[in-house]
Amino acid sequence: MSPIKIPTKEQVPPESRKYFDYFIANLGMMPNLYAVLAYSEAGISTYMQLQKRKRILNLRESEIVGLVVSAMHESNYCLETHAMIAKLNGFSDAQIREVKQGKAGFDHKLDVLAHLVHSTLLNKTRVDQATLDAFFEAGYGLPHLLDVAMTIADNVISNIVSNTLHLPADQPTEW
Repeated sequence: MSPIKIPTKEQVPPESRKYFDYFIANLGMMPNLYAVLAYSEAGISTYMQLQKRKRILNLRESEIVGLVVSAMHESNYCLETHAMIAKLNGFSDAQIREVKQGKAGFDHKLDVLAHLVHSTLLNKTRVDQATLDAFFEAGYGLPHLLDVAMTIADNVISNIVSNTLHLPADQPTEW
């Protein structure tokens, strides 16, 4: 399949156009993933609800999940986005490389989280008891585990879209 054409605001259904306004107002650009999702009003509105959900994980923890999931699915578009967000949240290039391998030796709690996510995907959503015990012993609770599941699902959706449609990297004017 050849790369998909990234639509402009005028090329998506009228009910999807508000998302272009939202992203341009908040980011100064329309990310390619969201532009493509805007081809389907149901698709983008549902995905935005998932993105805007109440979360238990903090931004650094969410980026651990995003980096591990995107690395395991070899989603270049998502990896670039998560690496940029991770840098904005204090991760170094070396730490990002480590997290993409399912590890975070620079922080015990984040390491346990990265291992849980890696193990979840590697073992087809079946986490062994030792990994789960380590997660809870690190101070996470059941609400965190459920948020990890939601965050993995969120990232899998974007990985499927970006990999299937061969999304080109965003070209931000200022990051």
